[in-house]
Amino acid sequence: MNKSVLPLLLSCLAFTAHAQQPTAAPTPEQAMQMQAAMARQMQMMSVMFDLKKSKLGFDETVNAIRAGAQKRGWKLGDTQDMGAAMKEAGAKDAARMKVISLCPAGAAEKVAKAGAGKVPALPCRATVFDGKDKKVYVMRMNLANVAKTLQGDVAKAMAEVAAEEEALYKDFTE
Repeated sequence: MNKSVLPLLLSCLAFTAHAQQPTAAPTPEQAMQMQAAMARQMQMMSVMFDLKKSKLGFDETVNAIRAGAQKRGWKLGDTQDMGAAMKEAGAKDAARMKVISLCPAGAAEKVAKAGAGKVPALPCRATVFDGKDKKVYVMRMNLANVAKTLQGDVAKAMAEVAAEEEALYKDFTE
């Protein structure tokens, strides 16, 4: 065996053996820090996303979103059946979940123009799903809160899109 390869192999074996050692349990202080970080992340998620209970059944909620978007002249894309996809992938307890692609007409362009190419594309999605409590929920990005983090024309454009979205959901969500 080549003498230059042997040290490399030995160091790889040593690293592999070290990497496979069980990790020590976190100290109580580290556990508290991890819990605090997870709490902050959950808090941030609750600000970023809008979760509302639907007053309608599952299929009726999906249909109300699609019909409301069409009525308003929004761009309406496919509805993906993520619950079926998860079951197909082997999930046994996958709840019903559909993701609807929709966006107020001109909204993406309005925000992109106001942001001068420095703002990411709008998410333009709504997710309808069955909660563990057997209720139907609608989740989407909370554009009103996103608008509050922005400034100038882009904040105004984002707030206008948020108001359009809110008008779509107000009649059938709590």
